[in-house]
Amino acid sequence: MLLFKNKTVLFAEDDNIIRANMIGILVMLFGKVLSAADGEEAYKLYQKEAPDIILTDIKMPKNDGINLIRQIRKHDYETPIILLSSFAEQELLIHAADLSIDGYLIKPIEPEKLSHSICKAIQRTHKHTDMTPLSKELFYNAATKELYKNGNVVVLGVKEQELLQLLIQNRHKTVTKEKIGKVLWPLNPACNSAVKNIILRVRKKLEIDIITSVRGIGYRLNVHKTQDLTE
Repeated sequence: MLLFKNKTVLFAEDDNIIRANMIGILVMLFGKVLSAADGEEAYKLYQKEAPDIILTDIKMPKNDGINLIRQIRKHDYETPIILLSSFAEQELLIHAADLSIDGYLIKPIEPEKLSHSICKAIQRTHKHTDMTPLSKELFYNAATKELYKNGNVVVLGVKEQELLQLLIQNRHKTVTKEKIGKVLWPLNPACNSAVKNIILRVRKKLEIDIITSVRGIGYRLNVHKTQDLTE
């Protein structure tokens, strides 16, 4: 269920059990996972490997998460960084306010929140990223033509793929039934019932009501449910 097949993540955590559990999740999301048991080791890996995103705990030996970020931010404001913390460390987050972090997650980390935070962070520095958020649970990868729900691939047929891509490309406006028919069946435009059936099939697979019917005209992605994804 790799969402970021061509990306590398660096994960820094001194707790062996937490590190092992997180690595188990990250290897399902990224093409390459680097791990470090302290901030000093993490910085060496950062210099050597130039990861696409960094996840780091706050309290670590040798060099803690705050100092690690401070080192990186002296010359690099592009690489997304997400802090991991416990409730007892909330006050330490104040010191990270001026370090341009891309967010923080409270332990224990929920896989759904992790994947959403990573997508959000990567989009900050990759304005034209292939990963498009459709809701807080759904992401579409235009490069691989894969739809993910909570990190798991949702299998779509060819026409269902074409429909979803069309709606995403026109996400801020209504797509008419006629246009859907012409795009999906260019040689023999489909009737309204065929368009309606494929809409129903996609809605069923999404299991989230983000495709809105505009009576007498067509369909559009529900902007009201996607506009606050980056909050």
